[in-house]
Amino acid sequence: MELKETLVAISDDARSWLKNWARDFTEAEAVQPRSDPRAPNPLAWQLGHLACVEDEVAQLFTTGAPGESLVEPALRAACATGSAPPTADTRYPAVGELWRLLDRTHERLLQLVANAEGGDLDRGPRVPNPYFRSLGQAVYEAALHECYHVGEIGALRKSLGKPRIG
Repeated sequence: MELKETLVAISDDARSWLKNWARDFTEAEAVQPRSDPRAPNPLAWQLGHLACVEDEVAQLFTTGAPGESLVEPALRAACATGSAPPTADTRYPAVGELWRLLDRTHERLLQLVANAEGGDLDRGPRVPNPYFRSLGQAVYEAALHECYHVGEIGALRKSLGKPRIG
């Protein structure tokens, strides 16, 4: 397997884990506020956050103009890296809309890999970023980050009394 295929497989695998662990949340469960400040953020926040990260990576590594963000400004303000912790007043799109957004951000990110030629996977971001140093590393890190949030979702499942996965 070549590096491009490996990165796509890793990214798709992370997305599969996310879907398996998060697909059965109801709308009410997905936005349920945290009762304990140490508890994971709600599922809707996590899905929005993952979309923000994939969108950011795609914008950082798109050649030429970065194009429009796929993430609406209100969702970015609520869920992007460094945003304020969610509260009971935080509003999110419906879960189905978040999944559709994740499909679009994922497709856009993987299209960058598919279009990569020569040393493109080693190409740095358009602007310096402390987390993402090259396209290949960024796609890999985005997948690892997604798996981290699968663990957070596992803790949410337990706190909600949802059945175990696997």
